[in-house]
Amino acid sequence: MEFMRRVNQTSVPKGTVAIFWLGQAGFLLKTHEQHTVMIDPYFSEYVERLFPEMGQGFKRLMPPPCGAEEVNADVLLISHEHADHFDVDSFPLMMSNGKTKVFTSENVATQMESMGLDMTRVTQVRKGDNAQILPECKLRAVDCDHGELAPEALGFLLDFGFETIYFAGDTALTPARLEAALQTKPAIALLPINGAFGNLNGVLAARYAAMLQSKVLIPCHFWTFPLHHGDPQELIDAIGKEAPHVELHLLCQGESYIG
Repeated sequence: MEFMRRVNQTSVPKGTVAIFWLGQAGFLLKTHEQHTVMIDPYFSEYVERLFPEMGQGFKRLMPPPCGAEEVNADVLLISHEHADHFDVDSFPLMMSNGKTKVFTSENVATQMESMGLDMTRVTQVRKGDNAQILPECKLRAVDCDHGELAPEALGFLLDFGFETIYFAGDTALTPARLEAALQTKPAIALLPINGAFGNLNGVLAARYAAMLQSKVLIPCHFWTFPLHHGDPQELIDAIGKEAPHVELHLLCQGESYIG
């Protein structure tokens, strides 16, 4: 309850967005107009339950900042079908308020339909698609390179008019696949640093932020599972060399950046 109370009480100045890190690859964005967008929230222990053969490799190391039943988002964005991004155990709770709209890939939408969720609130988006997800925010679904693990995985460009926030999703540094984001030059980049399963590590995340010409880099995808690795210190050490003009904001779970 405490985390959502802080979200609700956070005043977002005009011309800014509040960005809360939920842990793993999850974020909550709050606008000046009091709308909220959640991206890839992971609240449960679904991954550990799904892969018992991995022993403690997918044991949850950090508790979620809140319970799924506390969430009342206006919009949910799900980048791809992997269990730490599409939290099957939590999703029915997050959809139970009757208002949350979902934008996601075809693979995830198909799973949602099989779960009996309200598909009138679910919109499928493909790479290159645009959607007005809030009166003050336009979404562009873009490519990312998660390899054969999830070939239809998406990144998200969120255009608020005054700035664009980029959620890279799970991706390697493959410039030919990341052209849309590189051309956009988003002000704020939300990038994975776990360096496992084909994702960016700290050095590559810093390098990518410089290529994006972003003003701010907020890392994610670390310290949730032992098998996912991720070393924030590697990013801290690399940012000065790889991206000296990029401002690094390392958040704790539940902490926010307003910009």
